[in-house]
Amino acid sequence: MMLTHYYHKEEPPFRSLSVLNIEEALTIATQLQAKEGSVYRRFKQPKKYLEARIATEKWLKEEFINKGGEPKTSFPFYMVIENSTWIEEGYNGQSKKIQISVSEFNLKEISFTYPDSMISYWLKDKKQEPFYQPDYHGQVFRLDEIVQIIKKSGIPVEEWKLEKTRKYDIFIEAQIWNEQGILNYLQDKI
Repeated sequence: MMLTHYYHKEEPPFRSLSVLNIEEALTIATQLQAKEGSVYRRFKQPKKYLEARIATEKWLKEEFINKGGEPKTSFPFYMVIENSTWIEEGYNGQSKKIQISVSEFNLKEISFTYPDSMISYWLKDKKQEPFYQPDYHGQVFRLDEIVQIIKKSGIPVEEWKLEKTRKYDIFIEAQIWNEQGILNYLQDKI
């Protein structure tokens, strides 16, 4: 299984607002709201976005630890399983990607959400909605668990465009809780 990290072609990969203090993160999020592409819509309300990001990452870490995860960082680095049409389109053709095999990572340092973690966190309180998928929304998974979900529901391609009940299933997100596997990969490629 391949994990993919997308980033804007004019920026370095694996950047995170979470490493910054709140003032620095707010400044950058405010700058990002002016960029073109649907991936930047999340920054329309920078302060609200950052508050939601902090709450989501706290939930991710707690849930992952409850499942036996051993995060080495306070926040994760983000990738997706295989590819994401939604992200590629959201960068208006301005993205690059890095793909790393899941085998490069310690399985106790990688978690998954289906879909994006912020959306999944939000969906956990939307159980009455027709788009809520009880098998995977609002949950954090280990690799063995997400493999079972994929066998049943597949990896989203463009279902989000075609099926109202899958409108939030834009990709399966992988959260990397130790940057060492990423650094090793990048070092080997330089």
